[in-house]
Amino acid sequence: MRGALYGSLVIVYLFLGGAAAGALFVMSAWSFAFRRSENPARLLTAFESLRSRTYTVGFLLLAFAMICLLGDLGNPGRALMVFFLPHPTVITFGAYTLAIEALLAALLLAASLPNSPLTLRGRWLDIVEALCCIGALATMAYTGIFLFQGSIPFWNHWSIIVLFVFSSLSSGVSVVLLIDWFTQGQSLLLRATKPLQICHVACLAVEVVFLTLFVNAAFRNPLADASLSLLMEPEMLAIAGVGVIGMGIALPITLETYSITRKECRAIPVSDFICLLGGLCLRYCLITCGVH
Repeated sequence: MRGALYGSLVIVYLFLGGAAAGALFVMSAWSFAFRRSENPARLLTAFESLRSRTYTVGFLLLAFAMICLLGDLGNPGRALMVFFLPHPTVITFGAYTLAIEALLAALLLAASLPNSPLTLRGRWLDIVEALCCIGALATMAYTGIFLFQGSIPFWNHWSIIVLFVFSSLSSGVSVVLLIDWFTQGQSLLLRATKPLQICHVACLAVEVVFLTLFVNAAFRNPLADASLSLLMEPEMLAIAGVGVIGMGIALPITLETYSITRKECRAIPVSDFICLLGGLCLRYCLITCGVH
């Protein structure tokens, strides 16, 4: 029964929803700061291009995450009831949080398009981007709350919420940096992303702290023994060691730190690809071990 409640769609939903919210938070916060600094016209044009692309990707990822959530609910009628006959449940909170964040992303996307009839400037843009940041934080937190409230011993520690927030932020930074790298032919921002890379390393460091707290709490909880036994099996341990710790934390920290210390910009964003894979592995391990 638990496996049916937390299937593969939930894993994809939690990963994509968190990564999308992280990217929208990073882009909105960066946009807010960027407008308050002196920048040449060419850099401003490049940033607007990156901003529009990031809001597009963030919106699409959120939309797909919502499809996964609604698909996991089983039938269209139940999915519609979440919105039209809401009850005070975590699922309802998550559905509305995703929907509101998607609407804010769509609004920012529409306003960022060239020749768009919708314009957001000055205070109005500040307000919408601030709301987008708040909605993104709520969405990232929800991806952890969704598991924390599930009455499953392996997840029964508050650190899983903070862990998912910083894992989502880390994934979001990677999404933005990947978009920036793929558009570098039109964008001049590769050298301007050094502060973002520093933030990425900081997110990963905090993620290490709360992953350690979570694992320590699980080992101290005798009711989580079955989940830990599955985690210690060779196949799952390999995914946790190589995927979660290696690809999700150790390699990105190493590669980002090396890149930060170099004068030239990054040649290939390897750390961002593997960081996203590591974030997916984290959710796979926690959910799979929790429900068995």
